[in-house]
Amino acid sequence: MSNFPPWFSVQQQSGSDVTLPCGNGTEPNRSIMKPPPHQSGMEKPVSKLIPISPQTHSDFRWRRPSNFLFTGKDHLIPLGLREMNNATLGLPAGFIRLQDKFLLVGIQGFRNGENLVVDENGKWLAVHLPDGYQGYPLRMIRLDQERYQVCVEEESELVKPKEAVPDDAAEWRPFFDDEGKLADPVSHLVNQMQKHAADLGAAERATARLAELELIKEWEITAGDEKSPLQVKGLYTVDQARLAQLDGDSLVSLRDCGALYLIYVQLLSGFHMSGLIRIGQRRWKKPEEVELDFGEIDDTGNISFDNL
Repeated sequence: MSNFPPWFSVQQQSGSDVTLPCGNGTEPNRSIMKPPPHQSGMEKPVSKLIPISPQTHSDFRWRRPSNFLFTGKDHLIPLGLREMNNATLGLPAGFIRLQDKFLLVGIQGFRNGENLVVDENGKWLAVHLPDGYQGYPLRMIRLDQERYQVCVEEESELVKPKEAVPDDAAEWRPFFDDEGKLADPVSHLVNQMQKHAADLGAAERATARLAELELIKEWEITAGDEKSPLQVKGLYTVDQARLAQLDGDSLVSLRDCGALYLIYVQLLSGFHMSGLIRIGQRRWKKPEEVELDFGEIDDTGNISFDNL
């Protein structure tokens, strides 16, 4: 069992939900990972997310997914700052506009609800699996201005009551131990989620600095083919011309918040765009102009990706 810092707010003994911080920034990353699509014949993801707690899940068991079909309708995935080093080995990264802010994302497809990086058998095609998927079937949702909440999908086939699991099924694990503390495998995943939450906050701060210096511009992307071009709208990239005009003090400020590193890896990640387009060309039957729908912020300040 890991020892969590006091601000981590894990209080299993009293039956409280498991929560974790957004990071050390003044403003949290406002994204909620949307529930994955239903995939007939494989693990069945559903929409309702339930906070994990000893009171609710002591008598339940869970297991890891055997494939990545649960990512099948995520054409975008929020990325953390440090994660960019691995994520952009195989994915193009860019920005989307959410009201008056920008969000750093990995680009997995060009059509709403279509992930080109996972095949029909659930095989992940990129080098790196984004950190937002690493803990599945556990997921993070934003709880308030300072914390995320660790949840699990209520009716997922990866979560079952203890009595429904054979005694010799070693792959099915408990959420909590006999003392009401997180079981070691869950503790490890929650630890990783804690780091990812902080990383998302770092990405938000670096992205905000890019926006302040007007270094983000619309990304002109043409997919499809010469006969049937697909104009992708709603994605943004670093403005290299504007970057070249910055003074020394501005460059130092970018370096100090990690934004200079972000510029470098985001621009390099564009190398993978052509590969993603080629995958799409093989799958699309009738390319058309796509206006991406990146979700809406509700009255609680959350961003819903339910329509993605």
